[in-house]
Amino acid sequence: MRHLVVVLGILASLVLLWGCEEDTFVEPRQVGSIRGQVLLNADRQPVSDALVRLSPSGRITETDSTGNFRFDSVLAGKYTIQVSKEGYRTEVATVESDQSLIAVVTVLLVNDRAQNRPPTAASQPSPAPGATQVPIRPILRWKATDPNRDTLTYDVLLFREGSTTPTRSYTGVRQDTLVVDDLAYNATYYWQVIVKDGVNMVNSDVWSFRTVPFPDFAYVFARRIDGRYQIFTANTDRDAIQLTSVGSNWRPIVSPNREQIAFISNAETELHLYVMNRDGSNMRRVTNVPIAGLSATDLSFCWSPDGTQLVYPSNDKLYAVRTDGTGLRVVGQAAPGQAFAGCDWTGVGNRIIARLTNGSIYNNTLLLFSPDGGTPELVFSRPTSRVSNPVFSVDGRQVLFSYDVSNFSNEQGRQLDARMTLLTLATGDVVDLSTLRVNNQNVNVKPTGTNDLDPRFSPNGSRVIFTNTDNTGTGQRNVFILDITGGNRTQVLSQAEMPYWR
Repeated sequence: MRHLVVVLGILASLVLLWGCEEDTFVEPRQVGSIRGQVLLNADRQPVSDALVRLSPSGRITETDSTGNFRFDSVLAGKYTIQVSKEGYRTEVATVESDQSLIAVVTVLLVNDRAQNRPPTAASQPSPAPGATQVPIRPILRWKATDPNRDTLTYDVLLFREGSTTPTRSYTGVRQDTLVVDDLAYNATYYWQVIVKDGVNMVNSDVWSFRTVPFPDFAYVFARRIDGRYQIFTANTDRDAIQLTSVGSNWRPIVSPNREQIAFISNAETELHLYVMNRDGSNMRRVTNVPIAGLSATDLSFCWSPDGTQLVYPSNDKLYAVRTDGTGLRVVGQAAPGQAFAGCDWTGVGNRIIARLTNGSIYNNTLLLFSPDGGTPELVFSRPTSRVSNPVFSVDGRQVLFSYDVSNFSNEQGRQLDARMTLLTLATGDVVDLSTLRVNNQNVNVKPTGTNDLDPRFSPNGSRVIFTNTDNTGTGQRNVFILDITGGNRTQVLSQAEMPYWR
Protein backbone atom coordinates (compact mmCIF):
# COMPACT_ATOMS: atom_id res chain seq x y z
CA MET A 1 0.00 0.00 0.00
CA ARG A 2 2.83 2.34 0.93
CA HIS A 3 4.47 1.63 -2.38
CA LEU A 4 1.28 2.48 -4.22
CA VAL A 5 1.08 5.86 -2.56
CA VAL A 6 4.66 6.65 -3.55
CA VAL A 7 4.00 5.71 -7.17
CA LEU A 8 0.89 7.82 -7.30
CA GLY A 9 2.82 10.78 -5.88
CA ILE A 10 5.51 10.49 -8.47
CA LEU A 11 2.89 10.37 -11.22
CA ALA A 12 1.15 13.45 -9.84
CA SER A 13 4.44 15.34 -9.73
CA LEU A 14 5.15 14.45 -13.35
CA VAL A 15 1.70 15.62 -14.43
CA LEU A 16 2.13 18.92 -12.57
CA LEU A 17 5.59 19.41 -14.06
CA TRP A 18 4.27 18.71 -17.55
CA GLY A 19 1.47 21.18 -17.12
CA CYS A 20 3.84 23.92 -15.92
CA GLU A 21 6.18 23.48 -18.88
CA GLU A 22 3.26 23.69 -21.40
CA ASP A 23 2.03 26.98 -19.95
CA THR A 24 5.40 28.78 -20.24
CA PHE A 25 6.37 27.75 -23.88
CA VAL A 26 6.26 30.64 -26.62
CA GLU A 27 5.94 29.60 -30.22
CA PRO A 28 8.41 31.52 -32.60
CA ARG A 29 6.70 34.37 -34.68
CA GLN A 30 6.45 33.87 -38.53
CA VAL A 31 7.76 36.79 -40.76
CA GLY A 32 8.20 37.33 -44.49
CA SER A 33 8.94 39.99 -47.15
CA ILE A 34 6.78 42.02 -49.50
CA ARG A 35 8.27 43.34 -52.68
CA GLY A 36 6.63 45.27 -55.48
CA GLN A 37 6.94 47.62 -58.41
CA VAL A 38 4.93 50.69 -59.38
CA LEU A 39 4.37 51.26 -63.11
CA LEU A 40 2.43 53.74 -65.24
CA ASN A 41 -0.75 52.22 -66.52
CA ALA A 42 -0.43 53.96 -69.91
CA ASP A 43 2.99 52.71 -71.00
CA ARG A 44 4.27 50.46 -68.18
CA GLN A 45 7.15 52.77 -67.40
CA PRO A 46 8.47 52.66 -63.80
CA VAL A 47 7.40 55.35 -61.36
CA SER A 48 10.06 56.62 -58.96
CA ASP A 49 9.53 58.46 -55.65
CA ALA A 50 6.00 57.14 -55.23
CA LEU A 51 4.88 56.88 -51.58
CA VAL A 52 4.01 53.30 -50.54
CA ARG A 53 2.09 52.67 -47.30
CA LEU A 54 1.70 49.20 -45.73
CA SER A 55 -1.45 48.69 -43.67
CA PRO A 56 -2.20 47.72 -40.95
CA SER A 57 1.46 48.04 -39.96
CA GLY A 58 1.70 51.75 -40.88
CA ARG A 59 5.13 51.33 -42.42
CA ILE A 60 6.02 53.71 -45.31
CA THR A 61 8.64 53.64 -48.05
CA GLU A 62 9.27 55.15 -51.50
CA THR A 63 9.93 53.56 -54.86
CA ASP A 64 13.44 53.73 -56.27
CA SER A 65 14.43 54.83 -59.77
CA THR A 66 13.18 51.54 -61.20
CA GLY A 67 9.82 51.83 -59.45
CA ASN A 68 10.62 49.03 -56.97
CA PHE A 69 9.91 48.95 -53.23
CA ARG A 70 10.17 46.32 -50.43
CA PHE A 71 9.10 45.69 -46.89
CA ASP A 72 11.14 43.13 -44.91
CA SER A 73 10.33 41.38 -41.61
CA VAL A 74 6.62 41.51 -42.25
CA LEU A 75 4.51 39.28 -40.03
CA ALA A 76 2.56 36.70 -41.89
CA GLY A 77 -0.89 37.85 -42.79
CA LYS A 78 -2.95 39.93 -45.19
CA TYR A 79 -1.97 43.55 -45.92
CA THR A 80 -3.06 46.51 -47.97
CA ILE A 81 -0.58 48.34 -50.16
CA GLN A 82 -1.49 52.00 -50.85
CA VAL A 83 0.54 53.87 -53.50
CA SER A 84 0.27 57.63 -54.04
CA LYS A 85 2.10 60.24 -56.10
CA GLU A 86 1.20 63.80 -56.95
CA GLY A 87 -0.58 64.04 -60.28
CA TYR A 88 -1.74 60.43 -60.16
CA ARG A 89 -4.72 58.67 -58.74
CA THR A 90 -4.03 56.81 -55.46
CA GLU A 91 -4.10 53.06 -56.04
CA VAL A 92 -4.65 50.22 -53.52
CA ALA A 93 -3.64 46.56 -53.74
CA THR A 94 -3.86 43.62 -51.30
CA VAL A 95 -1.10 41.13 -50.60
CA GLU A 96 -0.54 38.23 -48.20
CA SER A 97 2.77 37.77 -46.41
CA ASP A 98 4.01 34.22 -45.75
CA GLN A 99 7.20 33.03 -44.05
CA SER A 100 7.97 30.60 -46.79
CA LEU A 101 7.47 33.03 -49.73
CA ILE A 102 8.36 36.56 -50.82
CA ALA A 103 5.13 38.31 -51.69
CA VAL A 104 5.36 40.25 -54.96
CA VAL A 105 2.85 42.87 -56.13
CA THR A 106 2.63 45.24 -59.10
CA VAL A 107 0.71 48.49 -58.81
CA LEU A 108 -0.37 50.47 -61.87
CA LEU A 109 -0.78 54.24 -61.52
CA VAL A 110 -3.25 56.15 -63.64
CA ASN A 111 -2.76 59.83 -64.50
CA ASP A 112 -5.24 61.65 -62.33
CA ARG A 113 -6.09 64.04 -65.09
CA ALA A 114 -7.26 61.21 -67.29
CA GLN A 115 -10.24 61.05 -64.96
CA ASN A 116 -10.91 64.73 -65.56
CA ARG A 117 -14.35 65.43 -66.98
CA PRO A 118 -14.17 67.31 -70.30
CA PRO A 119 -15.30 70.91 -70.67
CA THR A 120 -18.49 71.82 -72.45
CA ALA A 121 -18.40 72.54 -76.15
CA ALA A 122 -18.30 76.22 -77.05
CA SER A 123 -21.76 77.67 -77.54
CA GLN A 124 -23.61 80.99 -77.77
CA PRO A 125 -21.50 82.15 -80.73
CA SER A 126 -21.37 85.77 -81.82
CA PRO A 127 -21.87 86.65 -84.64
CA ALA A 128 -24.96 84.47 -84.56
CA PRO A 129 -24.92 81.55 -87.00
CA GLY A 130 -25.86 82.73 -90.47
CA ALA A 131 -25.42 86.42 -89.58
CA THR A 132 -24.94 88.91 -92.41
CA GLN A 133 -23.62 92.47 -92.53
CA VAL A 134 -20.74 91.45 -90.24
CA PRO A 135 -17.82 93.95 -90.18
CA ILE A 136 -14.54 92.90 -91.79
CA ARG A 137 -12.90 93.28 -88.34
CA PRO A 138 -15.39 91.25 -86.32
CA ILE A 139 -15.23 90.32 -82.64
CA LEU A 140 -15.85 86.59 -82.23
CA ARG A 141 -17.39 85.52 -78.91
CA TRP A 142 -18.46 82.18 -77.39
CA LYS A 143 -19.06 80.50 -74.03
CA ALA A 144 -17.65 77.30 -72.49
CA THR A 145 -17.43 75.91 -68.94
CA ASP A 146 -15.42 73.21 -67.19
CA PRO A 147 -16.91 70.94 -64.47
CA ASN A 148 -13.53 70.69 -62.75
CA ARG A 149 -12.95 74.44 -62.88
CA ASP A 150 -9.84 73.88 -64.96
CA THR A 151 -8.32 76.82 -66.82
CA LEU A 152 -9.56 76.69 -70.39
CA THR A 153 -7.77 77.69 -73.58
CA TYR A 154 -9.18 77.85 -77.08
CA ASP A 155 -8.09 77.20 -80.64
CA VAL A 156 -10.12 79.08 -83.24
CA LEU A 157 -10.22 78.08 -86.90
CA LEU A 158 -11.64 80.41 -89.56
CA PHE A 159 -12.29 79.26 -93.13
CA ARG A 160 -13.36 81.33 -96.10
CA GLU A 161 -16.05 79.69 -98.19
CA GLY A 162 -14.52 77.45 -100.85
CA SER A 163 -11.24 76.94 -98.98
CA THR A 164 -10.20 73.70 -97.27
CA THR A 165 -7.39 75.32 -95.30
CA PRO A 166 -7.95 77.90 -92.56
CA THR A 167 -7.83 81.53 -93.61
CA ARG A 168 -6.97 82.35 -90.01
CA SER A 169 -6.01 80.08 -87.12
CA TYR A 170 -5.44 81.08 -83.51
CA THR A 171 -4.05 78.79 -80.80
CA GLY A 172 -3.87 79.10 -77.04
CA VAL A 173 -6.48 81.87 -76.83
CA ARG A 174 -7.10 82.48 -73.12
CA GLN A 175 -10.33 84.44 -73.36
CA ASP A 176 -13.67 83.63 -74.92
CA THR A 177 -13.35 86.70 -77.17
CA LEU A 178 -11.21 87.17 -80.27
CA VAL A 179 -10.77 90.15 -82.59
CA VAL A 180 -10.15 89.13 -86.21
CA ASP A 181 -8.54 91.67 -88.55
CA ASP A 182 -9.02 92.45 -92.22
CA LEU A 183 -11.44 89.88 -93.56
CA ALA A 184 -12.66 90.19 -97.13
CA TYR A 185 -15.78 92.13 -97.94
CA ASN A 186 -18.94 90.34 -99.04
CA ALA A 187 -17.50 86.92 -98.17
CA THR A 188 -18.87 83.95 -96.22
CA TYR A 189 -16.72 82.55 -93.41
CA TYR A 190 -17.02 79.38 -91.35
CA TRP A 191 -15.51 79.14 -87.87
CA GLN A 192 -15.07 76.61 -85.09
CA VAL A 193 -13.78 76.76 -81.52
CA ILE A 194 -11.80 73.92 -79.92
CA VAL A 195 -12.00 74.02 -76.12
CA LYS A 196 -9.03 72.60 -74.13
CA ASP A 197 -8.64 71.99 -70.39
CA GLY A 198 -5.08 70.65 -70.56
CA VAL A 199 -6.29 67.07 -71.05
CA ASN A 200 -9.43 67.05 -73.13
CA MET A 201 -10.30 68.75 -76.41
CA VAL A 202 -13.91 69.43 -77.34
CA ASN A 203 -14.94 70.76 -80.76
CA SER A 204 -17.79 73.16 -81.18
CA ASP A 205 -20.29 73.15 -84.00
CA VAL A 206 -19.24 74.93 -87.19
CA TRP A 207 -20.83 78.37 -87.52
CA SER A 208 -20.94 80.80 -90.43
CA PHE A 209 -21.37 84.49 -91.11
CA ARG A 210 -21.14 86.84 -94.09
CA THR A 211 -19.27 90.12 -94.10
CA VAL A 212 -20.65 93.46 -95.28
CA PRO A 213 -20.58 94.31 -98.98
CA PHE A 214 -17.63 96.28 -100.29
CA PRO A 215 -18.16 99.96 -99.42
CA ASP A 216 -19.02 102.47 -102.08
CA PHE A 217 -15.80 104.43 -101.61
CA ALA A 218 -15.51 107.92 -103.10
CA TYR A 219 -11.89 107.88 -104.25
CA VAL A 220 -9.25 105.70 -105.87
CA PHE A 221 -5.62 106.79 -105.91
CA ALA A 222 -1.99 105.70 -105.96
CA ARG A 223 0.21 105.65 -102.88
CA ARG A 224 3.90 104.89 -102.64
CA ILE A 225 4.63 101.86 -100.44
CA ASP A 226 8.26 100.82 -99.98
CA GLY A 227 9.30 102.64 -103.14
CA ARG A 228 6.48 101.27 -105.31
CA TYR A 229 3.08 102.59 -106.29
CA GLN A 230 0.01 100.68 -105.18
CA ILE A 231 -3.68 101.33 -105.86
CA PHE A 232 -5.93 102.24 -102.94
CA THR A 233 -9.59 103.11 -102.50
CA ALA A 234 -11.01 105.13 -99.63
CA ASN A 235 -13.30 107.80 -98.28
CA THR A 236 -10.66 108.97 -95.81
CA ASP A 237 -7.13 107.96 -94.84
CA ARG A 238 -8.56 105.96 -91.96
CA ASP A 239 -10.57 103.54 -94.10
CA ALA A 240 -8.16 103.21 -97.05
CA ILE A 241 -7.97 99.73 -98.57
CA GLN A 242 -5.03 98.57 -100.68
CA LEU A 243 -6.21 96.86 -103.86
CA THR A 244 -2.90 95.85 -105.50
CA SER A 245 0.33 94.38 -104.19
CA VAL A 246 2.41 92.83 -106.99
CA GLY A 247 4.82 95.10 -108.84
CA SER A 248 4.26 98.84 -109.10
CA ASN A 249 0.75 100.03 -110.04
CA TRP A 250 -0.40 103.56 -110.75
CA ARG A 251 -2.79 105.86 -112.62
CA PRO A 252 -6.11 104.27 -111.54
CA ILE A 253 -9.02 105.29 -113.81
CA VAL A 254 -12.59 104.22 -113.08
CA SER A 255 -14.89 102.81 -115.77
CA PRO A 256 -17.98 104.78 -116.86
CA ASN A 257 -20.26 102.46 -114.85
CA ARG A 258 -18.06 103.00 -111.76
CA GLU A 259 -17.64 99.26 -111.21
CA GLN A 260 -14.14 98.62 -112.63
CA ILE A 261 -10.73 100.22 -112.28
CA ALA A 262 -8.06 100.23 -114.99
CA PHE A 263 -4.45 101.04 -114.16
CA ILE A 264 -0.85 100.86 -115.38
CA SER A 265 1.38 98.11 -113.94
CA ASN A 266 4.91 96.80 -114.37
CA ALA A 267 4.01 93.49 -112.69
CA GLU A 268 5.27 91.69 -115.82
CA THR A 269 8.28 94.01 -116.34
CA GLU A 270 6.87 95.83 -119.38
CA LEU A 271 4.15 98.39 -118.76
CA HIS A 272 0.66 97.08 -119.43
CA LEU A 273 -2.91 98.04 -118.67
CA TYR A 274 -4.80 95.95 -116.14
CA VAL A 275 -8.45 95.98 -115.12
CA MET A 276 -9.98 94.85 -111.84
CA ASN A 277 -13.30 95.12 -110.07
CA ARG A 278 -13.65 98.07 -107.74
CA ASP A 279 -12.98 95.79 -104.75
CA GLY A 280 -9.69 94.54 -106.28
CA SER A 281 -11.07 91.18 -107.42
CA ASN A 282 -10.88 89.64 -110.91
CA MET A 283 -7.66 91.40 -111.82
CA ARG A 284 -6.47 90.73 -115.36
CA ARG A 285 -4.13 92.14 -117.99
CA VAL A 286 -5.77 93.74 -121.03
CA THR A 287 -2.95 94.81 -123.36
CA ASN A 288 -0.52 92.79 -125.41
CA VAL A 289 1.21 95.80 -126.95
CA PRO A 290 2.73 97.66 -123.97
CA ILE A 291 1.81 101.19 -122.98
CA ALA A 292 4.87 103.35 -123.63
CA GLY A 293 6.04 106.92 -123.86
CA LEU A 294 8.62 109.43 -122.81
CA SER A 295 8.11 109.05 -119.02
CA ALA A 296 6.41 106.01 -117.45
CA THR A 297 4.65 107.72 -114.54
CA ASP A 298 3.66 110.62 -116.81
CA LEU A 299 1.57 108.34 -119.04
CA SER A 300 -2.20 108.12 -118.96
CA PHE A 301 -5.07 106.46 -120.85
CA CYS A 302 -8.87 106.45 -120.88
CA TRP A 303 -12.00 104.34 -121.16
CA SER A 304 -14.31 104.52 -124.14
CA PRO A 305 -17.63 106.22 -123.26
CA ASP A 306 -19.45 102.86 -123.27
CA GLY A 307 -16.80 101.17 -121.09
CA THR A 308 -15.97 98.42 -123.59
CA GLN A 309 -12.52 99.69 -124.69
CA LEU A 310 -9.38 101.29 -123.37
CA VAL A 311 -7.41 103.86 -125.38
CA TYR A 312 -3.72 104.19 -124.54
CA PRO A 313 -0.43 105.56 -125.92
CA SER A 314 2.40 103.43 -127.17
CA ASN A 315 5.07 105.87 -128.37
CA ASP A 316 3.93 107.30 -131.73
CA LYS A 317 0.63 105.40 -131.80
CA LEU A 318 -2.60 105.67 -129.89
CA TYR A 319 -4.29 102.28 -129.56
CA ALA A 320 -7.78 101.14 -128.67
CA VAL A 321 -8.36 97.64 -127.28
CA ARG A 322 -11.38 95.87 -125.86
CA THR A 323 -11.30 95.14 -122.14
CA ASP A 324 -11.06 91.41 -122.90
CA GLY A 325 -7.78 92.05 -124.78
CA THR A 326 -9.20 91.64 -128.28
CA GLY A 327 -9.81 94.10 -131.12
CA LEU A 328 -6.55 96.04 -130.97
CA ARG A 329 -6.57 98.94 -133.46
CA VAL A 330 -4.78 102.22 -134.08
CA VAL A 331 -6.87 105.34 -133.47
CA GLY A 332 -4.07 107.90 -133.72
CA GLN A 333 -0.69 108.29 -135.39
CA ALA A 334 1.74 110.95 -134.14
CA ALA A 335 3.81 113.10 -136.46
CA PRO A 336 7.50 112.23 -136.79
CA GLY A 337 9.42 113.07 -133.63
CA GLN A 338 6.29 113.11 -131.48
CA ALA A 339 4.96 110.56 -129.01
CA PHE A 340 1.60 110.18 -127.34
CA ALA A 341 1.51 110.55 -123.56
CA GLY A 342 -2.18 110.50 -122.52
CA CYS A 343 -5.74 110.90 -123.72
CA ASP A 344 -9.44 111.16 -122.89
CA TRP A 345 -12.59 110.25 -124.83
CA THR A 346 -15.98 111.94 -124.59
CA GLY A 347 -19.22 110.58 -125.92
CA VAL A 348 -20.44 114.13 -126.56
CA GLY A 349 -19.50 114.58 -130.19
CA ASN A 350 -17.46 111.34 -130.01
CA ARG A 351 -14.07 113.04 -129.70
CA ILE A 352 -10.67 112.16 -128.29
CA ILE A 353 -8.22 114.67 -126.88
CA ALA A 354 -4.61 113.55 -126.65
CA ARG A 355 -1.39 114.98 -125.25
CA LEU A 356 1.77 114.58 -127.30
CA THR A 357 5.38 115.30 -126.41
CA ASN A 358 7.97 116.38 -128.93
CA GLY A 359 11.27 114.93 -127.74
CA SER A 360 10.93 116.43 -124.26
CA ILE A 361 8.38 116.30 -121.46
CA TYR A 362 8.56 120.12 -121.50
CA ASN A 363 7.31 120.29 -125.14
CA ASN A 364 3.59 119.50 -125.11
CA THR A 365 0.61 119.89 -127.41
CA LEU A 366 -3.06 118.92 -127.02
CA LEU A 367 -4.83 117.60 -130.12
CA LEU A 368 -8.55 117.02 -130.62
CA PHE A 369 -9.73 114.43 -133.16
CA SER A 370 -12.33 111.77 -133.96
CA PRO A 371 -11.64 108.13 -133.01
CA ASP A 372 -12.77 107.24 -136.54
CA GLY A 373 -10.06 109.33 -138.17
CA GLY A 374 -9.87 112.82 -139.61
CA THR A 375 -7.56 115.79 -139.25
CA PRO A 376 -6.51 116.56 -135.64
CA GLU A 377 -7.19 120.03 -134.24
CA LEU A 378 -4.55 121.75 -132.14
CA VAL A 379 -6.21 123.19 -129.03
CA PHE A 380 -3.28 123.94 -126.71
CA SER A 381 0.49 124.13 -127.01
CA ARG A 382 3.28 124.75 -124.54
CA PRO A 383 6.72 124.07 -126.05
CA THR A 384 8.56 125.02 -122.83
CA SER A 385 6.27 123.80 -120.02
CA ARG A 386 5.19 120.53 -118.49
CA VAL A 387 1.51 119.78 -119.09
CA SER A 388 -0.59 117.08 -117.48
CA ASN A 389 -2.90 114.73 -119.36
CA PRO A 390 -6.21 116.38 -120.32
CA VAL A 391 -9.69 115.21 -119.32
CA PHE A 392 -13.09 116.25 -120.67
CA SER A 393 -15.80 117.91 -118.64
CA VAL A 394 -19.10 116.02 -118.29
CA ASP A 395 -20.64 117.96 -121.17
CA GLY A 396 -17.54 117.61 -123.36
CA ARG A 397 -17.23 121.37 -123.85
CA GLN A 398 -14.21 121.96 -121.61
CA VAL A 399 -10.88 120.28 -120.97
CA LEU A 400 -9.10 120.22 -117.60
CA PHE A 401 -5.35 119.81 -117.10
CA SER A 402 -2.44 121.41 -115.28
CA TYR A 403 0.64 123.11 -116.62
CA ASP A 404 3.66 124.87 -115.16
CA VAL A 405 3.32 128.62 -115.71
CA SER A 406 6.98 129.18 -114.73
CA ASN A 407 8.39 127.65 -117.95
CA PHE A 408 11.12 126.10 -115.80
CA SER A 409 12.97 122.99 -116.99
CA ASN A 410 15.78 120.72 -115.88
CA GLU A 411 16.89 117.14 -116.50
CA GLN A 412 14.74 115.82 -113.65
CA GLY A 413 11.54 117.22 -115.16
CA ARG A 414 10.92 119.55 -112.21
CA GLN A 415 7.99 122.00 -112.15
CA LEU A 416 7.92 125.17 -110.07
CA ASP A 417 4.36 126.45 -110.34
CA ALA A 418 1.95 123.97 -111.93
CA ARG A 419 -1.62 125.27 -111.93
CA MET A 420 -4.94 123.67 -112.81
CA THR A 421 -6.33 125.06 -116.05
CA LEU A 422 -9.86 124.83 -117.46
CA LEU A 423 -9.94 125.29 -121.25
CA THR A 424 -13.18 126.00 -123.10
CA LEU A 425 -12.84 124.30 -126.48
CA ALA A 426 -15.20 126.51 -128.43
CA THR A 427 -13.50 129.78 -127.46
CA GLY A 428 -10.02 128.82 -126.33
CA ASP A 429 -10.59 130.69 -123.04
CA VAL A 430 -8.62 129.38 -120.06
CA VAL A 431 -9.37 129.71 -116.34
CA ASP A 432 -6.80 129.17 -113.59
CA LEU A 433 -8.52 127.03 -110.93
CA SER A 434 -5.53 127.30 -108.60
CA THR A 435 -6.58 130.90 -107.96
CA LEU A 436 -9.87 132.20 -106.62
CA ARG A 437 -11.66 135.27 -107.96
CA VAL A 438 -12.56 137.57 -105.06
CA ASN A 439 -13.89 141.10 -105.63
CA ASN A 440 -12.70 140.98 -109.24
CA GLN A 441 -9.21 140.01 -108.12
CA ASN A 442 -7.39 136.70 -108.38
CA VAL A 443 -6.37 135.26 -105.01
CA ASN A 444 -3.77 132.50 -105.08
CA VAL A 445 -5.20 129.67 -102.96
CA LYS A 446 -2.44 127.25 -103.95
CA PRO A 447 0.39 127.44 -101.40
CA THR A 448 3.47 129.15 -102.77
CA GLY A 449 6.20 126.71 -103.80
CA THR A 450 3.80 123.89 -104.59
CA ASN A 451 2.31 122.26 -107.69
CA ASP A 452 -1.30 121.34 -108.41
CA LEU A 453 -1.23 118.19 -110.56
CA ASP A 454 -3.46 115.66 -112.36
CA PRO A 455 -6.87 117.36 -111.89
CA ARG A 456 -10.06 115.44 -112.69
CA PHE A 457 -13.75 116.24 -112.51
CA SER A 458 -16.15 114.81 -109.98
CA PRO A 459 -18.88 112.59 -111.51
CA ASN A 460 -21.37 115.48 -111.55
CA GLY A 461 -18.79 117.97 -112.81
CA SER A 462 -19.21 120.42 -109.94
CA ARG A 463 -15.89 119.76 -108.23
CA VAL A 464 -12.30 118.87 -109.05
CA ILE A 465 -9.96 116.40 -107.37
CA PHE A 466 -6.18 116.82 -107.72
CA THR A 467 -2.73 116.28 -106.19
CA ASN A 468 -0.75 119.01 -104.44
CA THR A 469 2.92 118.63 -103.61
CA ASP A 470 6.05 120.63 -102.87
CA ASN A 471 7.77 121.77 -106.06
CA THR A 472 11.04 120.12 -105.03
CA GLY A 473 9.56 116.88 -106.31
CA THR A 474 10.57 115.07 -103.11
CA GLY A 475 7.86 116.25 -100.73
CA GLN A 476 4.75 114.42 -99.61
CA ARG A 477 1.87 114.31 -102.07
CA ASN A 478 -1.65 114.93 -100.82
CA VAL A 479 -5.05 114.89 -102.50
CA PHE A 480 -7.38 117.89 -102.42
CA ILE A 481 -10.80 118.76 -103.79
CA LEU A 482 -12.24 122.15 -104.69
CA ASP A 483 -15.28 123.64 -106.36
CA ILE A 484 -15.17 124.22 -110.09
CA THR A 485 -15.14 127.94 -109.22
CA GLY A 486 -11.90 127.48 -107.26
CA GLY A 487 -13.43 127.74 -103.79
CA ASN A 488 -13.60 125.36 -100.81
CA ARG A 489 -10.16 123.89 -101.32
CA THR A 490 -9.97 120.93 -98.89
CA GLN A 491 -7.48 118.14 -98.29
CA VAL A 492 -9.13 114.70 -98.30
CA LEU A 493 -6.19 112.25 -98.44
CA SER A 494 -2.56 112.28 -97.35
CA GLN A 495 0.38 110.50 -98.97
CA ALA A 496 -1.72 110.02 -102.08
CA GLU A 497 -1.55 111.02 -105.74
CA MET A 498 -3.09 110.43 -109.19
CA PRO A 499 -6.60 110.50 -107.70
CA TYR A 500 -9.84 109.59 -109.41
CA TRP A 501 -13.29 110.38 -108.11
CA ARG A 502 -15.58 107.36 -108.24
